[in-house]
Amino acid sequence: MSTSDGSETADSMDEDTSQVLHARRSKVWEHYEKELVVVEGDLKAVCKYCRGKFHTKFGTSSLRTHIAEDCRSIEDACRKRFLLTMKKKQSKGLVMFDEKVSR
Repeated sequence: MSTSDGSETADSMDEDTSQVLHARRSKVWEHYEKELVVVEGDLKAVCKYCRGKFHTKFGTSSLRTHIAEDCRSIEDACRKRFLLTMKKKQSKGLVMFDEKVSR
């Protein structure tokens, strides 16, 4: 089913939803509402704290940045716990180059 006004079809919305659901393994989703909302044809996640709406089509980096740095409504303790989970995830399998050691 196609429309001439540029609105998305049910099939294309299902594709977008399945891509986003796949990404919900990330801990960041704990800070967003379960249901995505459609804003001007785009699926967006809603922050549980400030109600801000963010794109998820290309992954969760904007969601992580919002919780880690930008959300003014999140409690400091909650933000710190989130940041700790991100640091643990980054440290797994990450190899750091130390210029001093290589000399």
